[in-house]
Amino acid sequence: MRKLFTFFFAIGSLVLFAYNFYFANIHAHTSFSDGQGTPAQAYDHARQYVDVQAITDHAYYFRQTFGGKDKLFLTKSIAQEKTQNGRFVALWGFEWTGGVGHINVYGTDTWTDRNESDLKALYKWIVQNKALAQFNHPGVTYGNFYDFDYDLEADQYINLIELGNGNTSNRTITKEMYSNYKLALNKGWHVGATANQDNHRPNWGSANDTRTVIIANSLTYDSIMEALRNRRVYASEDRTAKVVFKCNDQWMGSILKDATQLVFEIELQDDEPFFEATLVSQSGDVKTWRINSGKFTTRYVCEPVDGYEWYFLYVIQSDWDEIITAPIWVQRGDVYVVNLRTNPMGSGADIYFDLINSSYEPAQCDLQVYVANQFKSMQTLIEGRTKTEFRFSFQDLTAGTHTVTIFLNGHKAQTSLLEIKKDLLMIDQSHENAYGGFFKVLEEYLTQRGFQVKYNLTYLKRVPSTSYFLLPLPKKGAFSESMALNDFEIANLVSYHQNGGKIVFVALADSVAEESYNKLLEKLSSKVRVVQTDRILFRVGDLLFDRYIENTIFFISCEHSQDLQEFIGGML
Repeated sequence: MRKLFTFFFAIGSLVLFAYNFYFANIHAHTSFSDGQGTPAQAYDHARQYVDVQAITDHAYYFRQTFGGKDKLFLTKSIAQEKTQNGRFVALWGFEWTGGVGHINVYGTDTWTDRNESDLKALYKWIVQNKALAQFNHPGVTYGNFYDFDYDLEADQYINLIELGNGNTSNRTITKEMYSNYKLALNKGWHVGATANQDNHRPNWGSANDTRTVIIANSLTYDSIMEALRNRRVYASEDRTAKVVFKCNDQWMGSILKDATQLVFEIELQDDEPFFEATLVSQSGDVKTWRINSGKFTTRYVCEPVDGYEWYFLYVIQSDWDEIITAPIWVQRGDVYVVNLRTNPMGSGADIYFDLINSSYEPAQCDLQVYVANQFKSMQTLIEGRTKTEFRFSFQDLTAGTHTVTIFLNGHKAQTSLLEIKKDLLMIDQSHENAYGGFFKVLEEYLTQRGFQVKYNLTYLKRVPSTSYFLLPLPKKGAFSESMALNDFEIANLVSYHQNGGKIVFVALADSVAEESYNKLLEKLSSKVRVVQTDRILFRVGDLLFDRYIENTIFFISCEHSQDLQEFIGGML
């Protein structure tokens, strides 16, 4: 990113801004599902600690009514009763829980649960009900929504994502949720960062200092919901820290169209000192400021790197509390490229990306993809309100790091880096020939020399697409059926060799000369075989060898990793 300039400016105090800061907890449970206490008790307790409290009980518990009345209806009624404009806002909602992830839905009169809706059906339900929603605690334990597979319509209403969750300690923002935040943004979702206590005990709002901070006009239901829908939020492990994050006079959560210069305004204020703040973007960390003060104000000017970018502020306080803001998005027009990824294989690579048309009109798109000194292009018509995946394949790329650049209708849309290593070497471990960590030394050596090393763990159903194929002989005492090469594997290895692939037979101290390996050698060469003596050797006529090279057939019998490393090094 090309930096233009950085300087400090004075704007007085935060009260000069039109909005106010409200500290909230928008994920919590009661006895209406698997928590404790009633919604009334929850709101009464929470109002002593937070400005906004949401009760979001698990929807599948709603199948049992309470006193003959629907639990969501009761929660809404209690929330409206407990709300006092200017003092406390009580929100209501429900949590949908499925194996692929959990989602909070806010402010509706009806509900759905996992018994009647899978994730895609839930997305449709949210869209039909125009319901505000939040991705909850994304990660391995509860799921991350099929790696945040993007849904263009649901993106209009799922406006929040949880980066902090828990009530047992004050460290609720995790690396896993932070990583999934970036993943969701890269896939195209427009979500703002929240942090909540997910209470299941009667400690709503008081469990720790974790807060979702909402930047709104006033403390009323309508104003709070408007702020949440527009993503004017940040996740905070501190219960009083105030953060201003704006770009081109637009607040966090905004989408800027066709901006060519970005003017970021940042202000931090708390009774505890801030350690540092980092402006984070899709393209990487942009700028870090060391602060060591309870007040900080700056302005930073730069240009967007790509046609679709997101930026958010990541703040660490001196006590290591973390604060993460909602992003500000910058995009050129209504058609843009997201989710750029690369898949290098040997000297080639596949380039994948998604093209999103967020408008309701079809768009003619001229795509150009550059990798190193190669170039490919295509023209396509993408229908309105659609996402389309594209793949471009490149071959014969030189070793090294290359820039991948995608142009859309003459403008730079996305960039990324692609690393092509010198060669790809595959080590078979599918025939009782894994040998623990024996090959790790070789892997480290080859990686340092610029090679890619991969392990084959399944039967060779296809001809290998590597420069070298290491074929260790199986171990003594292993299952005989698993040791043997299948006929189709032998045929694929023969084709691999005929196409110029190099096969390296490796025998260790406890290897066995399984007969199928000689069947393979018979098809590769008429004169060489493996034989079992006190160790496995290569027989050529009447001669025995512990090391052998014949064009593209190699053999070594060894006991130590260092011997194998020296042999392979001499081959390359």
